[in-house]
Amino acid sequence: MKLLSIWMILTTMAFSDIKVMISKENALINITKKELSDLYLGKITSIQGMEVTPIDNQESYKEFYNKIIQKTPKQLRAYWMRETYESGKRQPPKKLSIQEIKKMMKSNRVIISYSSVCLKGGTLLAVQ
Repeated sequence: MKLLSIWMILTTMAFSDIKVMISKENALINITKKELSDLYLGKITSIQGMEVTPIDNQESYKEFYNKIIQKTPKQLRAYWMRETYESGKRQPPKKLSIQEIKKMMKSNRVIISYSSVCLKGGTLLAVQ
């Protein structure tokens, strides 16, 4: 029990700067770090049977990929160059401003994004 409590505190601290959000109309309430990583690397397009579209936040981009995906911008560029060349289909998520993300979340129920601040119009997801 004590170990579980310590793990929960450390997990919360690790993600305290980055908040992952999805449109309020989407039923998704939690996501694993692996699912989030796979989604943003284009390896999957749905989570728990629900289709989602990842959007990068221009302001929190480096922090998110460093903490969650554990890749530097240079590693990420190399990854996407390789993926787009080999598959010809997979593309990196669009990078938008916070205002553009808020606007998209209101009109599109499959948008998932992140920020260092909570965005109005979205539901905060628990990252496990």
